[in-house]
Amino acid sequence: MPRPLRFEDIAEAKRHLLDDPAAHRRAVRRANDAALLNGLVRVPPAAPAREAVSLTRHQTGFRDQGSRGTCCAFAACAAVEAAYKRAHGIEIDLSEQFAFHVHKAGELRPDYASTGTHPENNSSYWDFQGGSDIVDKLARTALPEESLAPYLDGWAMDLLRHATPASGSLGPGCVQEEVDAFEYLEAHVPTRARRSARFRVTGFAALPDSPSPAQVEAVLAEGHEVVADLPGHCLLLVGYDRARRVYTVKNSWGEGEFLELSYDSADWPVIGGRYVTAVQAPDAAPQWDAFWIGRWRMDHDGWRGDLVIRRTTDYRSDPHAPTKLGDYYRNGQAYDVNGVTTQNGQGLHFWVADLPGRLRPGTPAGQEFRAYVFGGDPDSAAGWTTWNGTPFGLSLGRAELPGAPAQGFTAPDWTGVWEMNHDGVRGRLDIVSAHPFAAVYTTGDGQALRASGGPHGSRPHILDLAVPLPGGGRRFRLLAHTWAKGVFSGHTSAGGLDLGVRGHRL
Repeated sequence: MPRPLRFEDIAEAKRHLLDDPAAHRRAVRRANDAALLNGLVRVPPAAPAREAVSLTRHQTGFRDQGSRGTCCAFAACAAVEAAYKRAHGIEIDLSEQFAFHVHKAGELRPDYASTGTHPENNSSYWDFQGGSDIVDKLARTALPEESLAPYLDGWAMDLLRHATPASGSLGPGCVQEEVDAFEYLEAHVPTRARRSARFRVTGFAALPDSPSPAQVEAVLAEGHEVVADLPGHCLLLVGYDRARRVYTVKNSWGEGEFLELSYDSADWPVIGGRYVTAVQAPDAAPQWDAFWIGRWRMDHDGWRGDLVIRRTTDYRSDPHAPTKLGDYYRNGQAYDVNGVTTQNGQGLHFWVADLPGRLRPGTPAGQEFRAYVFGGDPDSAAGWTTWNGTPFGLSLGRAELPGAPAQGFTAPDWTGVWEMNHDGVRGRLDIVSAHPFAAVYTTGDGQALRASGGPHGSRPHILDLAVPLPGGGRRFRLLAHTWAKGVFSGHTSAGGLDLGVRGHRL
């Protein structure tokens, strides 16, 4: 039986797919130091008794990264796929396109506050800039299947950039808005993929810096593949043969078979690695956090702008700590947006800075907002803000929002017919009179329900509403936008959760 191909024999012809070895070593060492500091380094204590181990039966199909420097995404996705196959008996094909996107575009530069005009994140148009620590990120960011965000080879990425003038050249000196124009293209990462991301790492560990063969063997013998860093490259170790001193390797250069890598390779030593120990149940709900990523139209009390959310967590910090989420754009100016998700990701608690300029990430400075993406209508979100202690409405949408400029609001302005949407549940609100209050709410299936409540006396833009919905009554706080005609937003609650509501006059 012929011996498998040696990685060393084919690597020389693939130099164009390799990162700069010295730069990659430095990046891996930083990641290894961080893993040690954060208590992630763990190696099974006992040396494995078995002379050889093979995890090849748990592997999914071979993939090909093509001409792009995306090896870390392929190795990590292969490890996660193997973990699902071993733990749940299912074979899945995860999206390397999505994994590389969240790895690059979702990361916040550690020197953000002092980098002037440089983008705060990398672009997945750029190759490399990654290693086995991508697994750390996949413990926070779920993945969709390949069919929802298919992999694009280098030529396809080039065509996409050329077809998007707003992205510029994405070369040295590019600005944040050019990176955003490319990263949030539907043809790059479709919205449907974000809303279907549910495959996630729930347990992982790191190898020490430049681990010994015995340490790598111990992890493989415990039944975990190793996402391994080599100088300039990342691949998956899926077995070993101690007598022959070789690892079994799953690579992503289109070989279509397992390779071997020598323990003693001078050019290709293992200099770091991560391994997956647990994954989320395959029938888990999609991750709410991913619903927020991208560009939103924003209207708070009639003041309009664009909100760009690039991340909901800082990969280098506590996953629940506030961070730099993105930017708010109005009148050609960018304002820092800091905050954190709530309610398992459905809610977003954020602050928009009062002035342009870079704040320390996570700083809760500026105007405060709370919003909730709609479960039944994820293109919409709503909530509220406050100004001088008074609540005002907040509405977010992926498309243009209804309403026209106006000024002021009185209680009689509530009278009329409104389309109402709370968490994706649509109905019609007919307000016959504000004083005394008389209104009927009609459900989507035509049930007419008498509503009670009324506007606040000194702040008539606030209307508290109670509707006897089937299955239980519901209270709403509706906040008419005083600088936009015929629009309201606000919030309600159900099952102990806050939910958004918005509406417009018919």
